[in-house]
Amino acid sequence: MRSMLIAAFGAVSIAPAAAHHNAAAHYRVTESITIDGIVTEFRAVNPHARIYFDATNAQGEREAWMAEGDSFVNLRRVGWTTDQLKPGDRIHIVGHPSRDGSNLVEWTFITVSNGEELGGGNGQFEERARYLAERLAEYRAERRGSRSNP
Repeated sequence: MRSMLIAAFGAVSIAPAAAHHNAAAHYRVTESITIDGIVTEFRAVNPHARIYFDATNAQGEREAWMAEGDSFVNLRRVGWTTDQLKPGDRIHIVGHPSRDGSNLVEWTFITVSNGEELGGGNGQFEERARYLAERLAEYRAERRGSRSNP
């Protein structure tokens, strides 16, 4: 009986991990593209938030695109709101292109028209590293200040 419970628990706990896909299955993660566009819809959903936007191609024609980022649960933890991006917002996206050449991108960073960088993509390693570097610099500055002011 105990063995069956352990096996059942193992099967249930492994299923969610197996259900999530590796980004490399859908995107060329060793390549990076940049796209400027205008938001048509922001969907604060799980497992990946989505931004639908229009971009202008090299021929001057408008194309519909979709950018996929981190889960909204994670985005909310770093301050995103459900109305973070609104239709009409101008965005600059850096991300990984789709493997099949369609108008899909896995965003790494997003910059809005006022220059604010939102991040929130599946490039969170870079975001975390930058955040830690900023906090470390602040800590070191505080320590230097406390040493000079006994």
